[in-house]
Amino acid sequence: MNVPRLTLLLLAAAGWCQCAAAQLPLYVGEAVVAPAPATPATTDTAAGRTARAPILDALNQVLVRLTGQAGRDLVAALEIDAERAGQLALASQYRNVAVPGPDGGFVEQRRLRVDFDPEAVDRLVDQSEFSRWGHERPAFLVWIVTTDQGRAEYLEADPVIDYALEQAAFRYGIPLTRPILDANDRIEVAPADIRGGFTGEALEAMRRYGADGVIMLELRENPDFVTGRWAWRIANLENAFQRSGADRIEVVELGIGRIAGALAARFAVDPQAASARRLVVSGIRSDAHYTELLAYLRGLTGVSRVRPLHAEGDTMTFEIVSSTGGLRERIRLTGPLAFERHDLATGTLHYRLAW
Repeated sequence: MNVPRLTLLLLAAAGWCQCAAAQLPLYVGEAVVAPAPATPATTDTAAGRTARAPILDALNQVLVRLTGQAGRDLVAALEIDAERAGQLALASQYRNVAVPGPDGGFVEQRRLRVDFDPEAVDRLVDQSEFSRWGHERPAFLVWIVTTDQGRAEYLEADPVIDYALEQAAFRYGIPLTRPILDANDRIEVAPADIRGGFTGEALEAMRRYGADGVIMLELRENPDFVTGRWAWRIANLENAFQRSGADRIEVVELGIGRIAGALAARFAVDPQAASARRLVVSGIRSDAHYTELLAYLRGLTGVSRVRPLHAEGDTMTFEIVSSTGGLRERIRLTGPLAFERHDLATGTLHYRLAW
């Protein structure tokens, strides 16, 4: 791209640009629909509480996914009723889902699936006391072993675990992948590594699978419950913890929920704490490169404005106003930009277009 042509593009985009909200599946919620009772009833007498509309449970799932507030009833905390939830909905449909049954097989479950308005839900969260986690979500490679009598073994294909991971990934908006356990996987990561939580041993496999982070889980069956020992890492963030549940599904739900909470705190959007910083991007060699780069920067969560400042050769300087502190991390997770250096004196981030 020559400089005069780039200058024309700069003039066309010289004004501050408002970021458009991304339309993502993060705003889809599902709720179990109970079979119709034989007689009209609105109260669960056994629990002593009034049953609520499934759309509220679907919305609560979306709010938990956006905030990382695992186990919270955010619909109740924000005092949202079914009418208000309906105003936030764009479309809904019923579907049947196969879920693990009490006899070890799978049974069909009726669910209501609701698509909510991303912009409206974002405003709702931003106006509340809760912080919002955006759509830049890290993908994790999940390694699992079972331990019996002190011996750890890889957990091979398991329909219940696969279901639990699929549901946890959807519930919290975190892509989860299990290794295929081929020869390379087994050489690089041994069951003892997973049991010990040595996440560094899986970094090469993580890169091979195209994941952003690693999760290791050791499952121990006890007479009345299951214990899960978790270790996980992403970039310079590493943690380990233990959770127990009635079964494997509950252990996975609790563990992924805790990880989601930590990630949500790391990537939180604070609309009241916007700040500006500069990005220098090289490798812009065509009008299409410029257009797609500008759209990408505008679409980053927490970025409210993008301003092109300067162009020289194939390099452009942008000023970005962001309400998040993890701009560099968000770009690393999603982007066509390869990091080159961080100018500590000015705070400027330097990237190269990786197309």
